[in-house]
Amino acid sequence: MQIDAAVLRAVNAPLSVESLTLAPPREGEVLIEMKASGVCHSDWHCVTGDSVIDLPAVLGHEGSGVVVELGPGVTGLSVGDHVALSWIPACGACRECDRGLPNLCQTHLPNLWAGLMPDGTRRMVDASGDPVFHLAAISTWATHSIVPAFSCVKMPDVPFEISALIGCGVTTGVGAVLNKAKVAAGATVAIFGGGGVGLSTVMGAVLAGASRIMVVDRNPDKDAMCRSFGATDVVITDDPTDAVSTIREATDGRGVDYVFDAVGLAAIESVLLDCLAPAGTAVLVGIPSTGTAFEVDAAEFIRREKVLTGSIFGSADTARDFVDYAQRYLDGRLPIDRLVTERYRLDEINEACDAMLTGGVGRGVIVFD
Repeated sequence: MQIDAAVLRAVNAPLSVESLTLAPPREGEVLIEMKASGVCHSDWHCVTGDSVIDLPAVLGHEGSGVVVELGPGVTGLSVGDHVALSWIPACGACRECDRGLPNLCQTHLPNLWAGLMPDGTRRMVDASGDPVFHLAAISTWATHSIVPAFSCVKMPDVPFEISALIGCGVTTGVGAVLNKAKVAAGATVAIFGGGGVGLSTVMGAVLAGASRIMVVDRNPDKDAMCRSFGATDVVITDDPTDAVSTIREATDGRGVDYVFDAVGLAAIESVLLDCLAPAGTAVLVGIPSTGTAFEVDAAEFIRREKVLTGSIFGSADTARDFVDYAQRYLDGRLPIDRLVTERYRLDEINEACDAMLTGGVGRGVIVFD
């Protein structure tokens, strides 16, 4: 079938919306009609080359849609199902999955990060007949996508853009708080970054019952938005060291119990431990460029028993958490809808990326009619 898709052909080049030929689903795969897809910084890392992928490729990894065709052997899904897509599929049988860490499943990652489907092949070709690579085997910046059935989570009756954001940003932020840090009620929290993931981290801190939630962002326009999601304090600065001083002053020199980096910059990561109270926990959430390194004061790390850890994809069990977060949205406890500040057509994908880079939006969403 013919589809329209946003194709990246060269590093730092604009995306081009092209007509591609999409093959039908094979064993264990489904055809998805995309309905909504978020615009995430992780896709931009592919554009800039900070995340190295094979090109040309169809980007997009935060999406939702409708199952329109089942490949052979697919069970548990039906045509017409509303699904959110997981960009880290879990096999359910490896050591990480057996340990309850499906977000760290390694079974399919070599092929997925090589731009291939789990069986090592591709499903898209361009007008010249040349094959086009996938992103995480879901490629959500397209009208339709072939997706492994195990990447699909059947969702409750929520809007498609809600399911799309649960597919990455919301789960990444909320899960970092609830699954990884396990923030205690009454704790104090600081969050670097007021974008989609940062605001989702704020929502997670609110759910956890944090008594104080401080957000650091460089954009003054983010102040009101951060507070509307539950931030008690907003620090506007582009200097992480200044932010540390403000956080410590606001906590009578003690520091906060938990700090999250939702940006992914070494300049921020290097000061996280300085934000913490004794026995506090710092969580790296935003993904930096490959090879990024930073220094920590080892003596401070040990003497005050501070914890430094990472969280990928909200340390989530997507089969459980996607549905849970959708239900919390329906119950009015997770205002995901307010993250969506801009909506775009697929042919506006470059404008959507530009808006994301300005830092002035919560989350932009590509809507497919």
